[in-house]
Amino acid sequence: SRKYAIPNDEAEQDRLDTIHHIYLLMLDDQLHLAPIAPNPRNILDVGTGTGIWAIDAAERYPTAQVIGTDLSPIQPSWVPPNVQFQIDDAEMEWTFEENTFDLVHIRHLTGGVSDWDKLLKEAYKALKPGAWLDLSEFEFWLFSDDNSLPVTSPIYRYYEAVNNAASARGREFRKAACLDQHIANAGFINAHHLRYKIPYGTWPADRKQKEMGAYLLLTAENAFEAFALAPLTREAAMPLEEVEQLIRLAKRDSTNRKMHSYSLQHLYYAQKPETENS
Repeated sequence: SRKYAIPNDEAEQDRLDTIHHIYLLMLDDQLHLAPIAPNPRNILDVGTGTGIWAIDAAERYPTAQVIGTDLSPIQPSWVPPNVQFQIDDAEMEWTFEENTFDLVHIRHLTGGVSDWDKLLKEAYKALKPGAWLDLSEFEFWLFSDDNSLPVTSPIYRYYEAVNNAASARGREFRKAACLDQHIANAGFINAHHLRYKIPYGTWPADRKQKEMGAYLLLTAENAFEAFALAPLTREAAMPLEEVEQLIRLAKRDSTNRKMHSYSLQHLYYAQKPETENS
């Protein structure tokens, strides 16, 4: 069956919970952008990870039954009564009845999905007519608006090397930026694509941006090894010592406040038509 794009250990689970906090900051405490109808009855969280989003959704929508699916049973056992978790591979054919859900939520499957058309068509089938898809993915790249991120810097070379290695095994880490066509291919309408800048570190003057940057830096601390070790030693055939040195130098760059870099989060939401031919 499909494997996680990166090791799914305790450090990675902590990282997923921290990312959820970043999203709440970024979206002013909203769980999604999709304008779903009040009092939804059925919500699906695909790739639920630690289950933190699903649990929050269950508490905010007490009338809803929330299902979270994932490859691993890493979710807590004490959860609200209207949440259940299922072991499932989202890349396989889904077993839910068609026209079931008011909202299908997908977050951060980039690098773990080989066929976005297939995945989103399954989501489309599972949604009720008029219901919404809410999809959030991070683009695995660093950007800078003031040329303070040299292409020769270790952190830039790190991102470049990991992306090249991921592409070599058919897992596009930058796919997040171009899911619009896949959403359209699945049949969705009223599609929206928003881009949010999350600073890398505490260099911004703005307090909220600084806080998000601090949390992003926290998530990166353990992720440097997780994203790089296997692909760079396997696909890129780099010696382990060379990979470890690149990681060490990239980590050092990540705390350099003179480098004004940020990552892009791509948030999409789109609607299943009320009627199939609309």
